[in-house]
Formats: sequence, structure tokens, C-alpha cells
Amino acid sequence: MELIETTRAGLTGPLETKVQGLLGEAFFDGAPVDYYARLGIPTAILILVDGPQVVGHLALYRRVVGISDKDVEIGIIGGVAVAPAYRRRGHCRALMESAHAWLRQRGIPFSLLFAFQPDVYASSGYRIMQKQIRFLDGDGAWRTLVYRGGMYAELADRAWPNQPVDLRGPVV
Repeated sequence: MELIETTRAGLTGPLETKVQGLLGEAFFDGAPVDYYARLGIPTAILILVDGPQVVGHLALYRRVVGISDKDVEIGIIGGVAVAPAYRRRGHCRALMESAHAWLRQRGIPFSLLFAFQPDVYASSGYRIMQKQIRFLDGDGAWRTLVYRGGMYAELADRAWPNQPVDLRGPVV
């Protein structure tokens, strides 16, 4: 297994085709789609490969959000996908650990994600968010609600403030 860190600009050719295929299967019922065009360009992309096979993907976004009356830079994790034949082998956890290390190296104290299956991320230190989140919805409208599957992880010696969060943009 090899972990590749890249950017959207650096993801090209056959690797991009394989990554987009994995993401299409995971999130769009196998439909061909440019994942990043739909959900935004991440700051970094982590790709797990086994020889020529793309095994896993994780997109990292840096964003300044509003928590209570403060600006806080956080990481948002999106596009976590592991190929079906490679699931239940710790690959998701390895991607999450690499993402957390990346964020810690940059002094980012928290990570958020929005999970279809929240229990998958509990072993990586994520807890369910209890407060409202304000975000830009796909239809262009601003929404405020307790987002099901919204989770946070503390990456530094700083406790999660457990206050409403203004994402100041879309959920990824």
C-alpha cells in the first residue's frame, strides 16, 4: 500500500480516472462525474493505492468558520471512500490518521465531517455534533439545522466549543 498526497491540479491522467471512478461508485451510483466540480476543490487529496488499484480516497478542505463569535480555522474531511474489496481492513482509519496528521502539522485544532455512517468514524475520535450548523445548501439557500451525521474531532489540546457553527459555505 502507498499513500499519495496531491492536489486537484496534480491529479491527472489514469490516476484521476481511477479516483473519479471510485468516487462515482461510492457517491453517485456509478455515474461518471467530476467529484470536485460538484463538491469543491480540496486543499489536499489523499489517495491510497495498492499497485495500480486505487483503494481509497479522502479530500481535505481548510476553512475559517464562525463558532459563537470567533473565527476558527478548521479542517473539513469529505469524499472518504474505500473500494469494496478493501473494506474492513483499516484503510479508512489509515486515511483518517494521515488527514489528522496533515491538519495537526498546520496547527488546525478541529476536524469536521458529515457522515452517511457516523459509527465508522467514532474509532478515529469523532463525536456527534449537538449544535446547529449554518451552511450553504446545494440549491443556493442558506440553511440552519442540527445536521445529522455532523461530527467533530479534537486535534489539539483545545476542547470543541460545542457552540453553533457557521460553515460560511457548503458542506463537503
